[in-house]
Amino acid sequence: MVTHLVALARRGDGGDEKAKAMLRMPNEQGETVLHEAVRLGDKDMVRRLMSEDSQLARVRSVDGPSPLYLAVSLARNDIARQLYEKDPALSYSGPDGRNALHVAALKGKETTKMVLEWNKDLIKQADRSSMSTPLHFAASSGDHEVISLLLAADHSAAYQADIDGSFPIHVAASADEVKAVSVLLDDGREDCAKLRDGRGRTFLHVAVVEDGQSVVTYTCKLQSQTFAWLCAPIGAKTGWFPSLSKKTSRKLASSVMNMQDKDGNTALHLAVETGNLWIFTPLMANREVMLDLRNNKGQTPFDLSFTTIRAGVHYGLNPSVMIHKLLQEAGAKNGTFRSDHFHKSHIPKLDEDREAKKISESAQTVGIGAVLIATVAFTAAFAPPGGYRADDGTPTLAGHYAFDVFIIANTLAFICAGISITSLMYAGVSSVDIRTRMIAFVISVNFMAGSARSLGAAFVFGLYVVLSPVSRATAVASCAITALALVDVVWVFYMVGTGELMLLKRLGVRAWWSLAWAILLTSLSQFWPYIVIAIVFGFLKIKRVH
Repeated sequence: MVTHLVALARRGDGGDEKAKAMLRMPNEQGETVLHEAVRLGDKDMVRRLMSEDSQLARVRSVDGPSPLYLAVSLARNDIARQLYEKDPALSYSGPDGRNALHVAALKGKETTKMVLEWNKDLIKQADRSSMSTPLHFAASSGDHEVISLLLAADHSAAYQADIDGSFPIHVAASADEVKAVSVLLDDGREDCAKLRDGRGRTFLHVAVVEDGQSVVTYTCKLQSQTFAWLCAPIGAKTGWFPSLSKKTSRKLASSVMNMQDKDGNTALHLAVETGNLWIFTPLMANREVMLDLRNNKGQTPFDLSFTTIRAGVHYGLNPSVMIHKLLQEAGAKNGTFRSDHFHKSHIPKLDEDREAKKISESAQTVGIGAVLIATVAFTAAFAPPGGYRADDGTPTLAGHYAFDVFIIANTLAFICAGISITSLMYAGVSSVDIRTRMIAFVISVNFMAGSARSLGAAFVFGLYVVLSPVSRATAVASCAITALALVDVVWVFYMVGTGELMLLKRLGVRAWWSLAWAILLTSLSQFWPYIVIAIVFGFLKIKRVH
């Protein structure tokens, strides 16, 4: 049909010109018939059209894709080669001032290599709206092989900024693409780490602000003398071991870690401000990071940590609170402020109405949990495992050690749940002052957690005393499975341990006592119900022996 239409167009005067005019006629989107053939992936049609008009691939819409750009964007490399072979002077242009290399950088190594072989000049061309080059696009996708190809073609592209002043390394850091960052720092481009965007931020600043945990961790590990040639894995996301020289490590250690943006903030300032503990920790563990640099407001990271903590009741593992405590333990100092003036101007005041609403809403959840535990413990006390003897009405399993532990744990669960409910009543009464309500709420939450642990212990020993006479292996296996209820404790220890290990790396041997003390306090806070149960059981056992 296309062949017939072209033949009809050629009849009469100016036949060839009329045929070309028809082939180049745009539709409502400004595209020619060649665009449609490329979109359909019809190689025979493309060949036929290009044979009728060898320069048809040079025609593009007003601000749309050229046929080659369209072929590359659809990952139809065979058609792209077909177009280039027919007309090496074809158009590479795309919408918004982009070219075929922009979109090739997003499609992978082979496509990028193909376009670069045809036209290396495309690498420095930027689009209109954001002034982004193909290397910016490649950095955003994190394809380190494509980035390597582009840099091999023209390494100066690494130093070309977009409209916001962001260089490719900033884009890679923003996307948390650590492989891309590493390639951009390789082969004598260590100074890319010092490039600043429009806000005076380095790639490390950007990674902190954009939650680029992998990039921050990788950058901090570059400073480690132990890992000078081979860095440890930087997360499940990458699983990659970037290799760099000692020279690179030292340069980054001496300059990048403490560079300040236009507001005077270092990466550590921003990590404290965002409150991301996983980004803050590797920065703090790096001894090259200075703790007491002041920003343009005269604030050190320690000053900022005060401003990020909202007044009121907090979860014990609140990141902002943990960051403040870790800075304090590391010996971080305040800026040049009078303490009372700083607190008056910058420390958030307690919003009593907001805090009362928060307690009232939270009390509903805590109250439901405490009442359920109290109900279960009360029921278990009068329906013990094994039932009662028919002759005297005493528990059948009375006298077994496991049964004694069951009774002690169940009693403690009921008492703790009762205390939790009582404290919660004070926390929920609006006539009580807000600070007393806050204290009562904290007491209620802690005792509810203790009651849950005690009820778990009662379940374990109750199950064991019933099953052990029949199948000891099943009893032990069932008790082992119930240990999964302590997963939350593992998380608590992990959070606390991460912070303390960070202090150990920064402060050295003198921080060992802090680690031991933190483990002891965490153990007591999480396992005190078990300690109480063990003490009471030991006392009863000793008394029974005597």
